[in-house]
Amino acid sequence: MSDSSSPLCVNTSLRDAYKCLWHYKWNHLFISHVAFLPFTVIGLLGLLDPFFTPRSSTEIVPEGYNLSFLLFIASTYLWAIPCIILWHRLYLLGPEHLLRKKIWPILTRSFVLISKVLVLIGICVLVALILITLLTYIIDFMELDKSVNDFIALTDSEFTRYLIIMTLTALITYLVFLRFTLAICARTIGKRIGLLTSWKLTEKSTMRMLLSFMVVFLPSIIVTYAVLYFYQSAFGVNLFFTGEILNIPTYIHLFILAPVLTLPLSATCSQCASFYRHCGGEDCLQDS
Repeated sequence: MSDSSSPLCVNTSLRDAYKCLWHYKWNHLFISHVAFLPFTVIGLLGLLDPFFTPRSSTEIVPEGYNLSFLLFIASTYLWAIPCIILWHRLYLLGPEHLLRKKIWPILTRSFVLISKVLVLIGICVLVALILITLLTYIIDFMELDKSVNDFIALTDSEFTRYLIIMTLTALITYLVFLRFTLAICARTIGKRIGLLTSWKLTEKSTMRMLLSFMVVFLPSIIVTYAVLYFYQSAFGVNLFFTGEILNIPTYIHLFILAPVLTLPLSATCSQCASFYRHCGGEDCLQDS
């Protein structure tokens, strides 16, 4: 264990994160299918059909759309929270502590984690507004309007502009998220570390944490896209952006691919667990 006052060692963090991913690969397989199970079952029952029905923006939503939309949110975004807790418990405590007889602690921690995520989103929105205001002021003060317009003209493609905006937003968001990693990890295993405490423990390691994250997250994204490409080519299917309602084979294919689709998320949890261990989370006095 490294001293909490020392900067994170990138090599140690990477070895730890990749070691956990490889050592607990079969447990990842289990959690990934748990993550996709509600979506698959609800989809096979046809309850998501109104939500995925192709329609133009001027058409009235089909009957049952609101319920279908709520089921989609519940089976994806909301259900992802307890699954993230399971991944963190796996990488922080090991498979013997993965599941508990009492499900209530997992649910309560899910609510706590959701509240912390909402706080982080609020902080990120505030930071984004401050940055946009500052950027607008600099452009106006230095009279850079023409240069900015020329840049926008060079990136006239909607996809290019979208990619630039998403990349910058994701980078700023994750830089803020990194500083609170220890608090989030602690909550998943029933401990308490305050957001300010987490911020202080990681203040010397922000860029090292970002570098370590990129070296783990980007390869997982590449592996995911590569496997999806070869899988779709081998089976002659197009699982994404088909413009058609999802059918039974599609749900089955997605369920089979669950370990691949969730690999970036699992890799992120493994990396966060590594940060928790090597930035002083385990040695930190728990906040009340």
